[in-house]
Amino acid sequence: MRKDIKEIRQVLKDYARLKKDLALINARNTLINSPSFEGTGSHSNTNHTENKFVNHANLSWQLHRVEDAINNIKDSKYRFIINKYIVNKKYNRKELCDRYNIGLRSFNTMKNRALVEFAKNYGMDQLLDEMKKPQVYD
Repeated sequence: MRKDIKEIRQVLKDYARLKKDLALINARNTLINSPSFEGTGSHSNTNHTENKFVNHANLSWQLHRVEDAINNIKDSKYRFIINKYIVNKKYNRKELCDRYNIGLRSFNTMKNRALVEFAKNYGMDQLLDEMKKPQVYD
């Protein structure tokens, strides 16, 4: 697999893992009987409450950016491939080839185009510029 495509896929894999982890955290937090705030008013950062908040805000922003990039893909086939094949893994390649009545090579081309569309929306412009350069093989 090309290095550029791997990098784009890695962003989506990290997104899927993060979303799954947050779902587990939210499920665990709903099991707690009395919701309470762990922090106490203090100017020191000994309880790490501020760091937890900043980390949570950063993760939420990352999720939001990825979701916006996916939702802004114009071609519904590409959105479907990103959501159902790469992120959520609900379908395998054969099932999607059958769904779109295409061969494996055509599916891989379609998947790579979907990844490029995602990368454009996500702001991975430098990576996309590198993809346009001719590849030199040793």
